[in-house]
Amino acid sequence: MTSELKFNFGNMSLSTIHSDDMQDRKRPRQNATEARSERNVPFIEEDSFSDIVLVVEGKRLYTSRSLLSMSSPILTRMLQSPEFKEKREIPLTGKKHEHILELLYILHPAYQRKLSDQSIFMILSLAEEYQIWNLKQKCEESLLLCLNNEKNQNEELLLKCLHASDEFKLFALWTKCLQIISKPSLSMTSLQRSSGYENLSRFLKSMLEAFKGTTREEVSKPVTHPTMSSGRRDSTLFVNETNLKKAYSTSFTQTKT
Repeated sequence: MTSELKFNFGNMSLSTIHSDDMQDRKRPRQNATEARSERNVPFIEEDSFSDIVLVVEGKRLYTSRSLLSMSSPILTRMLQSPEFKEKREIPLTGKKHEHILELLYILHPAYQRKLSDQSIFMILSLAEEYQIWNLKQKCEESLLLCLNNEKNQNEELLLKCLHASDEFKLFALWTKCLQIISKPSLSMTSLQRSSGYENLSRFLKSMLEAFKGTTREEVSKPVTHPTMSSGRRDSTLFVNETNLKKAYSTSFTQTKT
C-alpha cells in the first residue's frame, strides 16, 4: 500500500514521496562480502572459465590453461608436454597452496592483486622459476619504491633485498641496497648481527666486509676480489656505476654458499 506525503514549505511543496519508496531506502544494501558469497570463490571453486585444475598440497585450484600459458613459457611447455597435454589435473609438487593461490590472484586480469610486503619475496621466487619476467620487474620496482622510504631502510630489509637482488640478478635493486649500506649510519657490526646476514653468499659477505672496511673478529684476513682492495676504503669510491657493474658481474662467477 502506498500513501502520498505532502509537505508545505512556504510557497513550495514537496509531494509524490511514497511510503514504499521510503521502505526501499530503509533496506540495507548488499555488502561486498554478501555479493561475493553469491558467486564462486575464485580459484577455489570451479566456474565457467575453469578448464584445468592445479593440485597443490592435495588441494585443488581451478584456473584456465590460457591464463597460465599467457603468463609463463615454463608453464606453457609443461601444459603442452605429452605428460599433461590431455590431463585436466596438474600436480605442482614442492609448492605451497597459499603461494600458488596468491600468484593466480596477481596474474588474473580480473583481480590483479597488488604485491604485499608479506608475499613479495615469495612471488619474486615464483616469477623467476616460471620466467614471468613482467612480474619479476614489478617485484623489483616495488622493492625499490619501498627502499626509497627512509623509514624502511633497516638492516633486515636491506639484507633481504641484497640477497634477492644477487639471487635473481636484479641490478637496480642490488645498486640501491649498496648505496644505502654505504651510509655511515649503518655499521658493519649491525649488519652482521642481523639474521639476514647469514643468508648472504660468501662473496657478498666478503664484499661488504671490504666495502665497509671491517671484518668479523674471527676472520684474520678479508677475502678480496678484482674490483676491491682489502682494508678500509672510501665508500664513495666504490659506489659508482662502473665499480658496481664490475662487482655485480663478478658476483655471478663466484661460488655461492
